[in-house]
Amino acid sequence: MGTISQAIYSRSPTFLQDLLVSAYGYRLYHKRYSGPLYHELLEQVRRCRSWSPAEIEAHQSERLHQMVKHCRSNIPYYQQQFAEYGLHENDITTTEHITRLPVLGKQTLREHSPLFKQPGAKPFMLQHTSGSTGTPLALMVNEETYKLAMALLVAHEEYHGVPFGAKRATFAGRMVQPASNMTPPFARMNRAENQKLFSSYHLNSRTFPWYRAELDRFQPAELIGYPSAICELASHYLKSNSKPGFQPRSVITNSETLLLWQRERIESVFGCPIYDYYGTAEYVMFAGQDKTGLYQPNPIIGITEVEISPDSDDTGRLLATTLTNKQMPLLRYDLGDTATLMNASGTTIGTPALKSINGRIDDYIETSDGRLIGRIDHIFKGVAGIKEAQVRQNFPGKATIVIVKNGIEAISEDRLKRNLRERTEEGFQIEIRYEDSIVRGNNGKFRSVIRTKKNS
Repeated sequence: MGTISQAIYSRSPTFLQDLLVSAYGYRLYHKRYSGPLYHELLEQVRRCRSWSPAEIEAHQSERLHQMVKHCRSNIPYYQQQFAEYGLHENDITTTEHITRLPVLGKQTLREHSPLFKQPGAKPFMLQHTSGSTGTPLALMVNEETYKLAMALLVAHEEYHGVPFGAKRATFAGRMVQPASNMTPPFARMNRAENQKLFSSYHLNSRTFPWYRAELDRFQPAELIGYPSAICELASHYLKSNSKPGFQPRSVITNSETLLLWQRERIESVFGCPIYDYYGTAEYVMFAGQDKTGLYQPNPIIGITEVEISPDSDDTGRLLATTLTNKQMPLLRYDLGDTATLMNASGTTIGTPALKSINGRIDDYIETSDGRLIGRIDHIFKGVAGIKEAQVRQNFPGKATIVIVKNGIEAISEDRLKRNLRERTEEGFQIEIRYEDSIVRGNNGKFRSVIRTKKNS
């Protein structure tokens, strides 16, 4: 919603807020899902699941060549880059040739964003993002790319048993009412998509009975949203020794790194599998988990690369190249995240199957000798009594584990410390601190690791 619409919404009674949410939902529905282009893209997404490696390579190579040609002719930043590197579009005719292009960092995009825009082009939509720096950035997106992103999510959900239009309960960063207003209802209905938007900011032990009753009444076929928010919901079921009065077909998570202990807790409570997906605000990559749990990058929206780190044979930084968005094309864009290949000897460019997408470099723990250790959520496996936890690090070789307890059960601090040291180093310094809650970011997202670089 715009600023004025948001102001009207916040001053309206609940019944009118429901109407406003649905009205906005119908507007988005028309923009996202209407017209022959959307339906063509959805069918293409469905078909591409059966493409052979040769068909994927042919499609991506042709689209890449055309995108590079477009950039060289129409995008000021790349006109400068191609001249500097002495490149022509005929130098890049297959996906393997993409490494001839330089990597694009987020800071470069922020500092020179006007140079990435196609002169005179009118965007279908503007994607506003602030990122970790807080510097605003408006990304121009064409109709094909935007509707393709919608089709990719729809196809991901239906592939995992939830047809479009089925009831969805969403737990994400939407502020449906002020956090200080602890009077229910804590959800609003978007009738356009048969979607109930639940607040993640009002859920606690006192309000949980309302959430439980409302979910039972709504009977969603799917839970979708942030892993941390859905895990918090699952924790309340466990703490209250109660069970859901509905049976979702699947749980779809996004926007945060899905941790192992979160997956186990959610699946145990709701009795269905979780299928995470990785998407980007820049619309350059979409990778949904398949039935086996592997992340499969979609070949239509972009080319995925894993640039293997020197100290690893299967993990590295994640790069993506758009194949559709000609209004603000990003080539070999550094997403700021890392990924692990399913097969260390397999391809790293195109659509490599990914065992995991590990989060940002800043989400890693640094040892005293400078090693970065990721996926440390395993340290909590087998440790009872934890509602949620966060690892904070200011200096290499030392960290604080912040814990929100789930009841009065004693926490095995020795086991936690031992688990963390097994994954880092024997002399790693660990402090354990207990807090009543862990603060989310402005977007409502939870970070399992916060590492700030300071001199020791």
